[in-house]
Amino acid sequence: MADSQAPSTDQDPVQPVVLITRVGSWVGAEAAVHFLKRGVTVIGVGSNPDRISELTCALAKLSHNKGKFIPCVGVLTSPELQDQIVEHIKSEGQLTAFVHNVGAYEPPNAQEREPIEQWVALQKSLLEALPMAHRVRAFLRKQKGRVVNVASDDALTELPNHVALVAIKTAVNMLTAELALVEPSITSLAVHPGIRLPFTSTSASLPPNTDKLQPAGELIVDLALNAKHSMSGQFFMYSEPEFLKSSTS
Repeated sequence: MADSQAPSTDQDPVQPVVLITRVGSWVGAEAAVHFLKRGVTVIGVGSNPDRISELTCALAKLSHNKGKFIPCVGVLTSPELQDQIVEHIKSEGQLTAFVHNVGAYEPPNAQEREPIEQWVALQKSLLEALPMAHRVRAFLRKQKGRVVNVASDDALTELPNHVALVAIKTAVNMLTAELALVEPSITSLAVHPGIRLPFTSTSASLPPNTDKLQPAGELIVDLALNAKHSMSGQFFMYSEPEFLKSSTS
């Protein structure tokens, strides 16, 4: 599949646009809040329509919302969803960042699955976002944008019955390094948020006082908008806001 070509115009649009996968998760939702506070247009992708609908309503109620939230529901391997996202990018502004919020398909009874079921889940988890990343990289290349892969240190910890999750979190580090090599004009980095439990509820609602949000969401946003190109291809771990100040200033 060839890259989608960024639209050619006499004058580039000035509105920054970011793409967030798994926006219904706590990382995706809180990152969306901070992007919107800064007046950025957010294209948020999720597979659960009820969760995305609830999140859309919650974001619309934020008093400090200066941006625009565009929900997209579906699985990233769907060509129709990819086409929809590309059209939003073309019509809304310039894609400046892709926040790849990596996750895994693992049902609660993962320990009871047959090996073939585990293999299918692993393939689905590893390959889901690759076609979308390929489709949008021409836009990012044009704007010298950034890819922030939300990784973790799961490969270094014991997570029984979570083969797919450990594998995808490990693989995203390799993807980050590879993208930095093949796309030198794009800043690509992987980050571990440093916390595992969400502050927001499991229903993706947001607390009225967004000052109580976890710092990871804001740090991911700052990296997506300001990370130095020298950080490209690397994996970072942080748990304190000072990480950002030393990395993007």
